[in-house]
Amino acid sequence: MSDADLNRRYSKEGVRIVIEQARYPLNQILAMFTDTFVTESGETEAKYKRDPEYQRRHRWDEGRQSRLIESFLMNVPVPPVFLYEYELARFEVMDGRQRLTALMEFYQGKLHLTGLQHWPELNGRTYSTLPSSIRDGIDRRYLSSIILLNETASDPEQAVFLKKLVFERLNSGGVRLSGQETRNAVYDGPLNDLCLKLSRITELRSVLGTPLDPNSLADPDTDEESDDDGGGLQLGRDAQGVEVTAAGLKLYKAMEDVEIVLRFFAYRHFDKFTQGLNKISEFLDEFLVRGNRFDQDTLAEYEQIFVDNITFWHAVGGPVAFQVKNSNRHFSKIAYDALMYASSALSGEQRAALLTQPAIVKAAVDLMYDQHSEVFGGRRTNAADARNRNDHAYEALNAALIQIEGQATQS
Repeated sequence: MSDADLNRRYSKEGVRIVIEQARYPLNQILAMFTDTFVTESGETEAKYKRDPEYQRRHRWDEGRQSRLIESFLMNVPVPPVFLYEYELARFEVMDGRQRLTALMEFYQGKLHLTGLQHWPELNGRTYSTLPSSIRDGIDRRYLSSIILLNETASDPEQAVFLKKLVFERLNSGGVRLSGQETRNAVYDGPLNDLCLKLSRITELRSVLGTPLDPNSLADPDTDEESDDDGGGLQLGRDAQGVEVTAAGLKLYKAMEDVEIVLRFFAYRHFDKFTQGLNKISEFLDEFLVRGNRFDQDTLAEYEQIFVDNITFWHAVGGPVAFQVKNSNRHFSKIAYDALMYASSALSGEQRAALLTQPAIVKAAVDLMYDQHSEVFGGRRTNAADARNRNDHAYEALNAALIQIEGQATQS
């Protein structure tokens, strides 16, 4: 492409990110993020949204929050937060949620300073118990912000594209975001909210080993892959009796448990996506964008289908319902995909019949693993292998159903 062509493209493309910079006194942050307005439909919403969770599910501990406050006290430069103006004078936090949360909890008196390096004398203090001069000094500091303005995008589709672009660029310098963390930030909407909700179902958390309240658990430094043995390091049972594992905690922090819910919904339309699981992230992006436009009746149907099928498989196999036979992996995504796909193709009456003899179902699935180990082992991710796994899983359930019905007839 010639320089002249490049210049023409630059002139015609018209994509220019419009930004504005602002500075907020620290003692006004709390008021800003608790300020609300009433929508035309009569609902109360925040003018500044810290949710959806643009950042990871990681939560800063009090030590890290305290060091931020110490930085402001010493006037150490703090990076700006990034806001997105989704409507006129209505904002979402794109980057900086943890900093804002720390400041809000500090001014609410919830944060007890701890682990301070240069002002250890202030450890244990809250905002209200600090000496007056120190309070005044902190109050005089400012938090800078960069705002991506609403007029940047000419239509909603371009807004989503630019929002995703900016979000990914903002987060490219630190620990890489998972696909679902980016999805959760950029494609927030009703289907995304449903996936978040369903990720907390006890049966799903049981097979994944994910926590209900991660703040009550130890946070080990583990390099386990999310698809590795989730039972390797157990962190204890939560309030619902789920055995939380190190691998499950890692899944939770990367929001992969939410992606696993989305996978089920998208995978039921896998025949429309010919590129196989190698490009699954793109497929999930596309499906979530479409799914966020579903009406409430469709979303309610999706919710019931997921609940029915995850409950079915947990009743069959418990926490290891999606563990491939003879594998040391506690949870296999490719087994989950195929088994959930197959069971969702059955009627509720057929699943109920299978649950009268869960041992027969388990035996049929184990036989499937024995007979088709080549597609359930390793990382066979092309579209043909995925379709074969779906067929094998459906055949296994049908075989179990025939056996159970045969026994019922004989009796």
